[in-house]
Amino acid sequence: MLSDVLFQADGSLAYNDNGEKGLWGDIILVNGVPWPTMKVKPRIYRFRVLDASIARSYRPTLSNGEPVYIVGTDAGITPLVQAVSSWRLGTAERTEILIDFRKYKPGQTLDLRNLSNKNNIDFPNTNKIMRFQVVADSGSGTGSISSIPSRLDNGGSPRAAQGGIDTMSLTPQMATVKRQLRFERQNGLWTINGVIWDDIERSGFTKLFGNPQPFAVEQWTITNQSGGWFHPVHIHLVDAKIIARNTNGGKPFAWELGPKDVFYAGENESITTLMQFDATPQEGGRYMIHCHNLVHEDHDMMVQYAVADLRTNNPITADPPKHDTLPATAFPPVYRPLFPAGT
Repeated sequence: MLSDVLFQADGSLAYNDNGEKGLWGDIILVNGVPWPTMKVKPRIYRFRVLDASIARSYRPTLSNGEPVYIVGTDAGITPLVQAVSSWRLGTAERTEILIDFRKYKPGQTLDLRNLSNKNNIDFPNTNKIMRFQVVADSGSGTGSISSIPSRLDNGGSPRAAQGGIDTMSLTPQMATVKRQLRFERQNGLWTINGVIWDDIERSGFTKLFGNPQPFAVEQWTITNQSGGWFHPVHIHLVDAKIIARNTNGGKPFAWELGPKDVFYAGENESITTLMQFDATPQEGGRYMIHCHNLVHEDHDMMVQYAVADLRTNNPITADPPKHDTLPATAFPPVYRPLFPAGT
């Protein structure tokens, strides 16, 4: 889990959203630890990497230029294993990778570094993520794989009997509707198709981007109208297949050739996706579309769509809030860093 933080002189967390654009810290954390070292044996390791930053995107790479192997994306396994020298990762995106340490000897080290991306705010040490230290392998190797696979089997759609189609088997010919999502800043507001979440609230939560029907296949194109920032776009409920980009020669990047639910819309980029709304009418209702830069999201860059009847599973009434009678003292104290002030 990758994240970044800013600390005040007293060790407390600092916050600066840079004019509602995002927060970029000067310390990189991996699972909550600044720039850690992990001991590894000379084996093939599998990692699931999540960008848990408020706004920062990453471009991880190994310090010696060796490839990592992409075996999974946000929502599942990739049909083909992809070797990449680096990959782009936005907030809430997940990537599963293999790193092959078999050629390294005990005592050798290998760093995972960050090449960063356009429109991040970088600091002297945000180009570092973590270090791997190779140690002797005294175990049997049970459970380890002996080679990098080339193909993987995701098991198909879990809802095939109801008409579900494996995400990576979707084709443009299956799409019955095409929709456009435009992410842009208008008059100081973060908008999607010119709409902000306040507009949804004012409509009594009835204003919809779209109303796909159960098990329909649709083609959605996500466009970032700006060159000044990037948007990691999260579409709730569905897994999607990226079929085209207006960059990279029109093709998806090698690291996103698996089922996705978060889409990195870089500066002036457009992404074309296919998705099936594999929900029954009883599972329908309203679902969110939003930018996962948490500052953009908190400043209303969010809309909703509904599958079937928008009144189904009404999130406003399905689980009404209840007053918590527990006193504040019943909860653990706020986490306090162990570092002395000024470090």
